[in-house]
Amino acid sequence: MSSNQTLERSYHHGELRETLMQAALASIAAHGTEKLSLRALAREAGVSPTAPYRHFPSKQSLLAALAEEGFHELRARFDAVAAAPHPDLEQRLLALGVAYVEFALEHPTTYELMFGRVLGDFSPFRSLQEAGEGCYLVLYRILAEGLSPDASPPLSATRLGGVVWAAVHGVASLLLYHRGTRISEHPEDPRVSLHSMLADPAAALRVLFAGIR
Repeated sequence: MSSNQTLERSYHHGELRETLMQAALASIAAHGTEKLSLRALAREAGVSPTAPYRHFPSKQSLLAALAEEGFHELRARFDAVAAAPHPDLEQRLLALGVAYVEFALEHPTTYELMFGRVLGDFSPFRSLQEAGEGCYLVLYRILAEGLSPDASPPLSATRLGGVVWAAVHGVASLLLYHRGTRISEHPEDPRVSLHSMLADPAAALRVLFAGIR
């Protein structure tokens, strides 16, 4: 029995998959997706070059699995918001937005896989597509339950859902991609506004959601 076979057998069911996923996240964070290699991950895990392919037929399938796991984590945070008591729609949307921004800042590599261009079209990965749609469903239901039918002009969850998502995604992305920039002393510099939002993301979202009924 080879040393590689011995190492492979030391992994319990599912452990190698999780090990590969965590190693992939670290590699992407350090070197980007272009340099990600299943064979390199196999060497790092101490298994044969073909072992990762039992869990991930291709590099794209590994990236899809990472993004899907991210959507499941985000969905869990959204579900916690939906289950918690909030006085009105504005407060529920604020809590949802804060959860979204916090996730992006805590998991930047996963966030980029979920919403960046590397994967793009989710249709080849059905479970990933369903996970992404599940996150949006929480937002849609919160809007559908909270919007007043007497609002003028009338607002629907379908019309407002994309607007709310775009607003929160814009805040999260700006904060994430400019988090390390140097603070400017000039108030007209956009970095001043970004650092202000980073210090209190909820305040920025509160302005965006003010008046939603």
